[in-house]
Amino acid sequence: MRKCFTLKTTKRSPISTVNIALAGTLFAGAIVTALTQNWFGAFLFVAGGAAGLGAALYARRPDSRDITRLNAIEYRDERDRVLAKEGFAAVGAAALILSIIEVVLAIVFNQLVALACAQVFVLCIVWGIANSIAVRRS
Repeated sequence: MRKCFTLKTTKRSPISTVNIALAGTLFAGAIVTALTQNWFGAFLFVAGGAAGLGAALYARRPDSRDITRLNAIEYRDERDRVLAKEGFAAVGAAALILSIIEVVLAIVFNQLVALACAQVFVLCIVWGIANSIAVRRS
């Protein structure tokens, strides 16, 4: 008697879309830096992308801890998503504070002022849009 095996197919990626985008960006950076013969930069980008993919795959294990999934941006359920929002809210506030400090230092030392100001401007726009979406959802 011949046994027939079927492969289990799923549309679910082995890692989250965010992690695919992050790793893809790092690997693209590795290609660009390698083309400019910046081998140290290429190595850093490849190492970062590989470490990120490894962390994401590790977090997908059935027995992974909450903190492992949150740190790897591999949410399993709505509870993970709520916890992640709290963590990213703190990161966003810190990013805004650090960006303001960056603008002050850029102006004081007259270095990359436009870039620092653009970063704060973009963060403020994202903050406003995120707040609007949060208010609409509640």
